[in-house]
Amino acid sequence: MKILFLIPLRFTERFSIASNLIIAYLSAPSLTFAQLASYIPDEETKIIDGLVENISPEEFLDRLKGVDIVVISIRSSYASRDCEINIRLIKEHYPRIKIIMGGYHATFFYERWLKLGADFILLHEGELYFGELIKHLKQGEDYRNTKNLAYKDNGRVIVNALGPMIDNLDLTPLPRFDLINFKNYFSFFPGSSNAYTGSMELSRGCPYRCDFCLTSRYWNFTYRRKSNQRILQELQILAGMNIKKIWFYTASFGILPAKDYALCELIERSGLKISWKVPVRMDTVLKFPDLIKKSAAAGMKLALIGFESSGNEALTAPGKTKGPLYNHANFKKAYHILRRNNILVEGSFIIGYPGELEEESMSLKKINQLCDFVTIQVYRPNVALLPEILSKGPENKDYKRLFYFSPHSSDDVNVKQALKKKKKILYKYYLHPFYIYLRFFSGRTLLRRLYLYFYAHIIKNIFKKAIFVITRREARRHRYLIRDL
Repeated sequence: MKILFLIPLRFTERFSIASNLIIAYLSAPSLTFAQLASYIPDEETKIIDGLVENISPEEFLDRLKGVDIVVISIRSSYASRDCEINIRLIKEHYPRIKIIMGGYHATFFYERWLKLGADFILLHEGELYFGELIKHLKQGEDYRNTKNLAYKDNGRVIVNALGPMIDNLDLTPLPRFDLINFKNYFSFFPGSSNAYTGSMELSRGCPYRCDFCLTSRYWNFTYRRKSNQRILQELQILAGMNIKKIWFYTASFGILPAKDYALCELIERSGLKISWKVPVRMDTVLKFPDLIKKSAAAGMKLALIGFESSGNEALTAPGKTKGPLYNHANFKKAYHILRRNNILVEGSFIIGYPGELEEESMSLKKINQLCDFVTIQVYRPNVALLPEILSKGPENKDYKRLFYFSPHSSDDVNVKQALKKKKKILYKYYLHPFYIYLRFFSGRTLLRRLYLYFYAHIIKNIFKKAIFVITRREARRHRYLIRDL
């Protein structure tokens, strides 16, 4: 069988310069498809990543010729509109193609995705049953007993029982890194200038319960970590492919501090010359400064920290699983610990907390005291109410609002104000002459190099504007596909 793995092409969200800059900065390949492909080694497989490949609708349809199955991964509601357009394009022109979906968003909104054209949804950790489903479809066998599967039978939605989670991640087959076109992934974060950017899975799940994040619920409130030897094995494979800038996927580095410290020692002893980025909690930095020092020696160049707010008052809002350490003063202490170890900090902030004080939240002066690079999300209180909202069904207004949550679809006044504020902060933070001057004359080589590439990318985007306009026109030729969105 010919199987196409697809991260949906972007039609409705692709033209914001700010969003394109962030995507380019964060650019690292998803491991989802490389991992799934390892379960079907005898099948013909290809990957299209619509986030980084500038593919027109006509080219996309041409690539679908001869394809039997399209596998779509969707994690976030920000991509739901684009994903729906992709499905409609496929079903309009190739109705015989079967569509299998998985990921956070597909798992929680399986009913609606089945209604919108998906044939099968693999729920939660469905990779163990992916190969089984492909085998059944290939041989024309009955797939209705496949675990973790949702599908429609005579118009009725059927949800099969969930199978057990993978206890030992070391037993999963090695990802098919050979399927990834690493030339599509350039990242600004420091490292070897002639190396591409790759990804590495350290763990799955999360022990925390932040209500703006679905990670814990998706992994059924488990946390599992690969062994250090397995992690090193995958790193050596990537290094052999000249992939020396790595984005580690984990809920948070330091959840198991002793194991993570030992991993850093192992990387040092191996002689691998890699640079890596990893998420880490602020309280982990304060509690385990020796771990941070050892991480820097092993190649850690950039830390992603969820500060959530730059102010003090907003930190009392519900949402973050946090302790008394979470305040602005300790944020600054954590930042300086990382700086002393020559580690750059990407700060993740959330706008729109309930009761957030305008004068306290998202001050550019405070942000610059905490990080070297900024990403901003909009708080979605509905995530905390997900089970209740899902029970209302796909036609409910709250259900649809959470399903389609994006700058182009929200009708909530507070959300629109938060999105407007987010755009204003991002443009001022990255394009204000004063802040540009500070970055290039900071005396920090890593920071200058990071922003040299970053601003070069801005110029490149300006020259590519004509291409974006052309692509937009191509999307409009298919506007009948999105007439009722």
